[in-house]
Amino acid sequence: MVNLFLSGGGDKEQTEILDKEFVNAIDLNKPLLYIPIAMQGEIPYEDCSKWIHSVFNPLGINEIEMWTDLEAKSPEDLRKFSSIYIGGGNTFYLLNTLRETGFDTILKEFVDNQGIVYGGSAGAIILGRDSLTASHMDPNPTNLKTFEGFNYIDNYSLWCHYETSNDDLIKEYVNKYGYSVIALPEETGMVMSEGGMKVIGSSPAYIFRNNDKYVFEPNGEK
Repeated sequence: MVNLFLSGGGDKEQTEILDKEFVNAIDLNKPLLYIPIAMQGEIPYEDCSKWIHSVFNPLGINEIEMWTDLEAKSPEDLRKFSSIYIGGGNTFYLLNTLRETGFDTILKEFVDNQGIVYGGSAGAIILGRDSLTASHMDPNPTNLKTFEGFNYIDNYSLWCHYETSNDDLIKEYVNKYGYSVIALPEETGMVMSEGGMKVIGSSPAYIFRNNDKYVFEPNGEK
C-alpha cells in the first residue's frame, strides 16, 4: 500500500507525472482533503482552492474539501477522505500550526494506519527528519524552536526546489546536523511505500550522505 507522495514543488505542469501517480493510488469515490495553511498570509485561501481544483479536477478528483482551521479535529473526521494533500508555503508556520492545534498527532495516526498523504514542498519537508532544510528560503515567523519533522523518509531530511547551486548549502547542513538529505528538483517527486522509495518525474533526485552526493534516477527504487 502506497503511503506518501512527496513533491519537490513547482507548477502543475512540473508535478503532473507525480499527480497522476497519486490519483491512480486513491479511492476516487471519496473526497480529497486539502490543507493549504502553509500559504497563510501569502496567497488567499480562495486562490488556493482554485489552484487545487485546477490541478486535480482534470485528473478525475472532483470532490475536494479544504480545511484552513485544524482546531478540534479528530481521527474520525479524516475517515471520509481518500487522502490528504498538504500544500506548500512557509514550512515553519505549517509545522508550528500542526503542533499548536494537535493535528500533528492526528496526522501521524492517519499515516500510521496506511492513510495516503501527498506533501508539496513545505508539506513534503515536514514529513522528513528535520525541517531546517527550508531555512534558506523560509523565515520562521513563529516561536518554533524544535524543528523535527515526522521522520517518515527513512531518517532523511527533504530538500525541495533543489538546484545544483544549493549543493554547498546542503553539504553544510549535512555536516552541521548529521542528517542525510534527499534533494528534489521542482519537476521531481518521490513515492514512499512499504517496499521502499521510488523517484517519479523528469529529473533525478539526489542523495547527500556524509560528504558524498548520489544520483537517484526516476523510477529507480531504493
